[in-house]
Amino acid sequence: LARIQQRWGVGVIRRGRVVVDPQLRGLVVRSSGFAALDALLAPRGAPDGLTLLRGAVGSGRTTLALRTAAATQAAGGAVAWIDASHTFDGVEAAARGVQLTSLPIVMPFDINEALETAGSIIAADAADLLILDCAGVRTSVRGDGLERLAARARRTGAAVIALVDSAEGVLSDLSLECSTVGWLRIGSDVVGRKMCVALRSGPRRDAQVLIDVLEPRSAREAIRNERIAAE
Repeated sequence: LARIQQRWGVGVIRRGRVVVDPQLRGLVVRSSGFAALDALLAPRGAPDGLTLLRGAVGSGRTTLALRTAAATQAAGGAVAWIDASHTFDGVEAAARGVQLTSLPIVMPFDINEALETAGSIIAADAADLLILDCAGVRTSVRGDGLERLAARARRTGAAVIALVDSAEGVLSDLSLECSTVGWLRIGSDVVGRKMCVALRSGPRRDAQVLIDVLEPRSAREAIRNERIAAE
């Protein structure tokens, strides 16, 4: 992290933590935070290397990434978040269980800087799980850049979850596609969504799982408006 700050400035990391000697860490379980989805994944959850997380806006992909980050932190793992889309919401993250004081958040200038920063973190073995949020960025994500990042992650035993709009032709260890297929209600009040997660690559390709996601109170009105607009 010190090298990243020296190269791109202190302000690039919004929150940080001191990372202990990586050789002292055991194998950390990177659960998705949802038991039904974990049953389809590897024993450690997100595999070493690259996981692509795709879906439209409002599909639940960010929720899944946040829940995975929270579960990894709860298991004693180090997590870093690279916010290439500049859309990180600390309130939502805290509501999903993320420990913000232990989460370095890097805000790169562009996608190329995001990939360089991610490579530096992985090469330093400074994270068990790295979230790379590229959803909504104007510049397309380079497939070769993601694949080189995945190779580094496999060598260090880390997992990279990349939130992307499209990644055609990118070789990944796992690819998940999220979509909202229904709403959870108590009476007329919308309290959450029913999310479908489909495995597009990996050992159990084409398997699907339905997940009930309860939303924080602050998000319910937005979901209700979204549901009304859709209907």
